[in-house]
Formats: sequence, structure tokens, C-alpha cells
Amino acid sequence: MRYALKVAYDGARYFGFARQPGLPTVEGELLKALKECKLCHDPAEARYQVAARTDRGVSAVGQVVALDVLKRPKISAINAHLPDDISVLLVTEVQPSFDPWRMALRKHYRYRCITPEGFDLRKARGAAKLLLGAHDFWSFCKHDQGKPTLGELEQVKISGKKILTFDFVAQAFLWQQVRRMVGALLAVGVGKLALEDFKLMLEQQIDHLPRPAPPEGLVLVQVKYRGISFGNQRNSKRYTNLLKRIKAKKSTYH
Repeated sequence: MRYALKVAYDGARYFGFARQPGLPTVEGELLKALKECKLCHDPAEARYQVAARTDRGVSAVGQVVALDVLKRPKISAINAHLPDDISVLLVTEVQPSFDPWRMALRKHYRYRCITPEGFDLRKARGAAKLLLGAHDFWSFCKHDQGKPTLGELEQVKISGKKILTFDFVAQAFLWQQVRRMVGALLAVGVGKLALEDFKLMLEQQIDHLPRPAPPEGLVLVQVKYRGISFGNQRNSKRYTNLLKRIKAKKSTYH
């Protein structure tokens, strides 16, 4: 049988989600816990797959992993072997062919930061509208060995006063795309980047760009799939405390 697990984590002390030899990662802790529970001794044999490989310092409340197991995973048993900054929230049975990465309909990322002095929300929102739709996001991502940089952004929203919240929704995102879009939008808002130059970044491949926003403000909120529901989350003390930590995370514009 194949099951999908919804996972939350505070990424502050990890070198990203994906396993790295000799370094603490979210995936490393999760696989260790699954092994302790006798659910996954060999990730390849269990067809272990993930929805997103978040970078160092990035958190999540809606990460999804999938694996083949002989019995339904028990959330409490897995969490008993996890540190308090990682938690399995929900489990649901899925089709044998389920791939959390390739079958994602849309992913929702949220970024929070302290509003920088002199920030013009109207200007930033004007720039954000330009991001909607299909574009070559070459200027808004870290390049990954010649991989295509075309993409389509379905939703973008900026809200808040003292604390800014940026919400992005798309089927898929490129490496560092959200943080680089936020960095550029903040630059427009404080007057360091003209709207015309921002537009040019979508039309041409430009190297001299605003720096990506710091990772600690970024959270993977949700990954949605057709015909798959995880149900309602039980508000355990463990989950509530972890959610508070993640919701409180924000960065400072630099």
C-alpha cells in the first residue's frame, strides 16, 4: 500500500530538506524516524518521494512525502522518533502511482518580513501583477545546470502593514524563485528598482539583480492534488507549538 504523509518543520537549524552527507537535514531526520518505526529501511525500495526540496532555513506546514509500506503509518509513533521542530501531521492512503512532485496541481508558498522603511505597497503590487501568467523566470531563479526556466505563476498577493506577507501559488517553482521574486518586489517597494527595470527582468536575461530575500521568512504552506484529501488536522500540543514557531518566523529586508 502507498501512503502520503503531510509534514511540518521549522527549517532554522537544518541544511535544507534534502539529505546531505554529514549535515543535519529535515529529510535525514524523517527517514531516520521511519526506519526506527520499521516503515522504511530502504527509500528506493519503498519508492519514497517528496513534493518539494526546500532550501536551508526554509520551513513548511504542508510538505508531502509518499512511500510504500505494509501497514498504515501511525503518526504518534513516527513523531516519537522526531525532534520537536519536525512533525508528521496527517496520513492518507493514495494510489500506487502517486508521485507527490509530478502530480502536484499547485504549490503555495508564503513569505513574511518586517516592512522596510519607506516601502510603497502600491508600487510593489503593481510589479507583482506583472509576474502573473507564463514567463521565462530566468532572472528570478538560481540556475540549475541548464534546466528550463519557463513557468507560470497563478496567484501573487502582497498584504500587511508592519509585517508584509507575500503569497505565491503555482504548479511548480524554480530554485530560489520565490525568494528572488520577493527580493525584487521589496526593491521596487523601497525605490531601489524601477518598475520598468522589473518588467525588463521578465523580458530579458539579466544578471545584475536584487539579492534573494533571506530564507527564514519562507514557508511552504500547501501542496494540492486532484482527488486527495488529508482531512482535518488534530490540534495536538506538539503541532500547535510547532505551528506557532513557524507562523512567527519573519525576515528583515537587507
